[in-house]
Amino acid sequence: MKKYLSLLMISSVLVLTNCTDALDEELLSIQEVDDFYKNKEEGELALAGVYAVLWTEYIYKDAYYVQLGDLPGETLSSIAQKNTYDLFDWTRSDARLQGLWSGCYLGISRANTLIEKIEKSTAAPADKNNIIGQAKFLRALLYFNLVKAFGGVPLHINATNDLTQIAKPRSTDQETYAQIVADLKDAETRLSPFDQARHAAGYATAGAAKSLLAKVYLQNRQWDLAAAKAKEVIDLKVYSLFKDYAEIWDPAKKNGTEQIFSLQHNNGGDNNSNFGEHGVYYFAPNGFTLPGGVGIQFSKDGSSTVEVDQKFFQSTPDNYRKWCSARNKMPRYFLVGTTTVVEDTVQTPHVYVPKYYFPDWKTGYLQTGVNLTLLRYSDVLLTYAEALNEIKGPTPEAYEAINLVRQRARAVGTPQQQPGSIYPDLAGLSKEAFRSAVLAERAIEFIAEGERRNDLNRHDLLLKTANADGVKVAKPGYTLYPIPDVEISRNPQLKQNADY
Repeated sequence: MKKYLSLLMISSVLVLTNCTDALDEELLSIQEVDDFYKNKEEGELALAGVYAVLWTEYIYKDAYYVQLGDLPGETLSSIAQKNTYDLFDWTRSDARLQGLWSGCYLGISRANTLIEKIEKSTAAPADKNNIIGQAKFLRALLYFNLVKAFGGVPLHINATNDLTQIAKPRSTDQETYAQIVADLKDAETRLSPFDQARHAAGYATAGAAKSLLAKVYLQNRQWDLAAAKAKEVIDLKVYSLFKDYAEIWDPAKKNGTEQIFSLQHNNGGDNNSNFGEHGVYYFAPNGFTLPGGVGIQFSKDGSSTVEVDQKFFQSTPDNYRKWCSARNKMPRYFLVGTTTVVEDTVQTPHVYVPKYYFPDWKTGYLQTGVNLTLLRYSDVLLTYAEALNEIKGPTPEAYEAINLVRQRARAVGTPQQQPGSIYPDLAGLSKEAFRSAVLAERAIEFIAEGERRNDLNRHDLLLKTANADGVKVAKPGYTLYPIPDVEISRNPQLKQNADY
């Protein structure tokens, strides 16, 4: 374990700092790094270090991904007054952008070292394939996050051992996408066939690699490739929609047929533990005082600073999914200072996102063992529908895919099932109308999952939507975030994005 910790510290130093003293101190342990990765067990331990950045660094932790991805869109707003991301007035010193950049490159550095070293180990070929396949999936995921946020970025695909290897210029968007695609193609081959046991344990599988690749193709507007890859996932016949939308994030329903790849969380017990999902605190409804003076709360430890945008809420059709995704009523609450539960529906001052809200009704505390699902089957279906429509308009297959999602929205096959008239299947749309329908479907299906900015950017709608929402964005370069100033100071070869 000591050697492993030395490895992680070295990876962190090489990517995150240009401090010579710190670098020299850590490089004394390079021999220990070279001695590591001798076998399957050490390779899997190092792989755990790559996975770890997804929840220990500020990539997905504390709802950072959601804030950067959804607040610039029209679905979520800050409570009380609009914040930096609502207003498009982020700066080059923004801490969340710095956290995204440094966290992603930390994971990339760990993946690079693992991929290079495990190939030379005594691990069996099948074990090497599994470890390398997962590492390449994770590296692709991290580069995908970077290119969506910043555009083309420096590509590091080899282990980094000294400062001369760190400073590199930015690759283009298409070069970055090409590297992501190459990693995912290799990953899906190495991880094939689909492994149900690994899926149930929360690891990346061939299905996850295919699903992410379809999403990458879609974001890069490679419609033919996106449709074909999404169809491959569908044809695996190992995934399906949960009948009940509310169960997708239920801690008792992890890694099922809908959740293709999720960040694994356990009940961490407090805000400081990396084992628990901290985003649950960010979305929990806030307590308030009833007209009669009785104080109520919905958990002892939740305090939301975001709400569902009122205009979006009012324009979203009422159905079961909306109740699970955007709610201005709560059916039960605690009396302040107690664990006394009152079964009574109350109107809340704000519209909240309840999908991550799973309180322990015995203690009053939120469950933090809520997985953050990054890839799920409804995304594959809507990717397939969108891509087919962009190729040749709405086909029967495109209608079938989106209507499966709409049927689940009205809870078909559950005790909550609503009639078709509540949210009817789509038919007879033009190509443009179908595109709008898919984007509207994605807006509520994936609310508070960090994807809205990406969906709007894919169709050149981000700035137009922001302006329609009352935000005056004058600079076209704001479809991308700025490269953090601290990174440009560390690497003078980096060029800032336009309009910053």
